Amino acid sequence: MVQIVQVVLSFLSISLPWSQQPPQPIVDTFLGALSADSPQSNVTKSIAIIGAGSGGLAILKTLLDLPEETRSTWEIVLYEQRRDVGGVWLPDPQPPHPPSLPETPLYPRLHTNTPHPTMTYPGFTFPPGTPLFPSHEYMWQYHVDYVAHFNLTRFIHLNRTVLAAGWKGSSRQGKWVVDVGRTDRPDDVEQRTFDHLIVANGHNHYPRVLHWSGEDDWVGNTPLGKPKRQILHSIFYREPEDYINRTVVVVGGGASGRDAVLQVGALTKTYQSLKEGSSPPDGAQVTVKPPISHFTIDSVVFTDGSSLINVDSIILATGYQFLVPFLSRIPKDSGINTPALITSPTTTANSTSASALTTNLRYIFPLYEHMFSLSPAFPPTALSFVGLPVLIANCPSDRAQALFISHALADPSVLPSRADMLARLVRREAVLSAHGFDPYYVGHKMLGGDDEAQAYQNALVRFLKRRGRLPDDGRDYVEAWRVMARKQSSVLSRAWSRVETRGEEATWLDGVETEGEWADLMFRLVDWQTEWEKEHGQGPSTYA
Repeated sequence: MVQIVQVVLSFLSISLPWSQQPPQPIVDTFLGALSADSPQSNVTKSIAIIGAGSGGLAILKTLLDLPEETRSTWEIVLYEQRRDVGGVWLPDPQPPHPPSLPETPLYPRLHTNTPHPTMTYPGFTFPPGTPLFPSHEYMWQYHVDYVAHFNLTRFIHLNRTVLAAGWKGSSRQGKWVVDVGRTDRPDDVEQRTFDHLIVANGHNHYPRVLHWSGEDDWVGNTPLGKPKRQILHSIFYREPEDYINRTVVVVGGGASGRDAVLQVGALTKTYQSLKEGSSPPDGAQVTVKPPISHFTIDSVVFTDGSSLINVDSIILATGYQFLVPFLSRIPKDSGINTPALITSPTTTANSTSASALTTNLRYIFPLYEHMFSLSPAFPPTALSFVGLPVLIANCPSDRAQALFISHALADPSVLPSRADMLARLVRREAVLSAHGFDPYYVGHKMLGGDDEAQAYQNALVRFLKRRGRLPDDGRDYVEAWRVMARKQSSVLSRAWSRVETRGEEATWLDGVETEGEWADLMFRLVDWQTEWEKEHGQGPSTYA
């Protein structure tokens, strides 16, 4: 892994007032020139943003930060299908009812697993007094506050579902034809056209569900007197109490898998099925098992030949698919024949041979820097994405991508030629392949961890500085304190847990308000915790 990190970083370096009461949902408004549902007569450029999570809000704010003389005749519209902003952080008003997908994978006990100052839009902090590892309520409030503070409301249209979007034109010019429906009135569909489409709909909605031989027979043969057997993706997980008196196997070791084993394992017998080289989170009361091989009518069989006969529930913490359904549908009566995005899990196409933008459910390609479509069907700036990278701090990376996209929309000459962008993408994929990684399986993951994630953001902003689109202050985009805090996230988590146990939250948070003060707090906590662990001979595997 160290080698691939070094190679990827080398490759990047050559490139480029808080309220305790939740507010009322944002009013669905049509106020403000060049932001209404109906097109304006003096528009020179029209832009539709899809999604009001961290990515959508980042690109909306950044477009509005462009000079007034640049964007004064632009129409900018953001469509959000849910009742408010906040993306995955907005709770679902209804409990999940499988197999119908819930609006969000959010569960009531969700807290961030990284300190919140590392997750902020640059220059916009969480309110004073926010716990360092906050619950989801704080995260949702942060996005609501961002919208209110920067007066973004008039551009946001809630309860709007983009049903289909297709390109009508050539590789040089044309328009997006977009069918927009109302969530509250499904039969009310409007067709609009736009010059640019920016997709920021997130990638935590369509679960990746694994299947094994014999699973249907196992599920359908619950022993008499036992809870009904189930195999459910973690998108349906809400409360650990739902699993009391059940024996549970959690499949996967990502963030949701870690939370599930920590929460469920404290209440009932729990196993965690992990790939070789993975380990359960510190403090988890679980028994580790290898990957599942298959099911029999009465047992779960693992790849080492062992089996369990007393399992009642399987929780699949197996991630999500990269799907954008509206790009794979053709707008009604549009005269368009080919969808903008082909969904093909078994495709043999690659970035050089693909005749259209393609998703294999793990990777959308070909894209320049995970953002601009290199489909030969339309210009590169016609379609862009915010928020595709995985294993990265969302708000700051969304902001970096938004800066890049905004300046490219203002002046497409900022971008290299399509041929050069495609060549760069192919080189990146070749680097991954040369080191044993399938780029079409890796997808949009930052394999090099925080180092690659930070280098990616720095490279985007550095590119704009070199092109004269941003002032060159000689600094990296990702501040040193963010780098430190991300690297020391586990130490900070243990430190904050000890602060909470001692009831000293208010003492540590007193007077902490600015970015610099939050950074200083984290430096102090790292020193405090590191010294304590040295004195007590404790660390990641022993601290409780």
